[in-house]
Amino acid sequence: MTPRVRKRLFDALRIAICIAALWFVIRGVTVRDHVILADGEEVVGTVVADADPIEVLLGDGERRDIPLSSVALDEQGAPMIAYGLKTALMHSSKMLILLAMLLHLPVGVLQGIRLQWLLRAQNIHIGYWECIKFSFAGNFLNFATPLGSNAGDVFKAYFVSTHTDRKTEAITTIAMDRAIGLGTLILCVAIITLIGVGDSRLATIRPYVLTVVGLGFLFILAYFSPVLRKHLIPRRWLARLPMFEHLQRADQSAHALIASKGILAGAILTTLALQVLAIGAYFVVAVALGLDAHAGNVLAYYAYFYTGAVIQALPGPPQGLGTVELAYRFFLAPFGSPSQIVCVAFLARIVVLVVALPGLLVTMTGSYRPRSVQVDQPDAMPGTPADDSEQDLATT
Repeated sequence: MTPRVRKRLFDALRIAICIAALWFVIRGVTVRDHVILADGEEVVGTVVADADPIEVLLGDGERRDIPLSSVALDEQGAPMIAYGLKTALMHSSKMLILLAMLLHLPVGVLQGIRLQWLLRAQNIHIGYWECIKFSFAGNFLNFATPLGSNAGDVFKAYFVSTHTDRKTEAITTIAMDRAIGLGTLILCVAIITLIGVGDSRLATIRPYVLTVVGLGFLFILAYFSPVLRKHLIPRRWLARLPMFEHLQRADQSAHALIASKGILAGAILTTLALQVLAIGAYFVVAVALGLDAHAGNVLAYYAYFYTGAVIQALPGPPQGLGTVELAYRFFLAPFGSPSQIVCVAFLARIVVLVVALPGLLVTMTGSYRPRSVQVDQPDAMPGTPADDSEQDLATT
């Protein structure tokens, strides 16, 4: 099977997963509102007023007043009113959606600061402003290309490498930047699932999350343990690979980051801060759409949105389209109607896209390119030989 055929099959699989997940999500979604009465009757229309009595505008233009006492109650004792897409969007608080955008705005700035620190650990010196531009451009390309959340990393890896001769270290830094972000997401989900013992939906994902955390811990232990590395890594076999020198430099880059404990701690704390802001913005969107969101269940929301962010970061449909909505449909079911949950996923994507729009300007103007080529010696790590044969990937 040729690489081209494999790529087409993989793309077809991604599209199939996306379509299947979206179908499962939207099959319970309606445009109009549904009011379930105690006698089993279902009134379909637009809820004009949800006070007592509930005023419903029917499809033929007739208005019907329904006493609140005649409406069926759900397991939580709330009236069984399922709002459709139209009502969910119309009744959403525009000011809260604007607040969600403001909360999400510093995320790109913090991502840029984290990237600058991680590059500094490799003795690659790029200014804060340049790194912030990389972050906003990468966030925008996550939505603008079919590669999904991988597009931003590919962009940053390529154009960061144009700012330095230490290209292997620069590309490795982008991979470590993604690893820190994804690892922190999973760790936060694990912590919240352990705290929320009484939540059955958190209990559903707890074994999987703890398994992933355990495997990740074992991998890190094995990778950075000198004793285990000596016995587990087949150095003689690896030395025969044509890219062995780059693998060595990537390995040294990872160890250089671990040795820079202050930078590593700062990167992790910055990641926690930006994730709290991002997930907080999603929570505000849920409040804006009228879901049952309050201080008492904020940790559950954080765990669910964190899980959605992990799904979004994994390989698969672009930006987790369909799979994220499917996860929200399962986790947020006790807090709102299917239409409201779909609106949460939709508006959350809109919030992130609007905030990332400065990245469009960066990509269109080409301001991510280096003004002048920096001459950094490739042997930033002690004992690493300089590679004068490497040329800049792009210069302007």
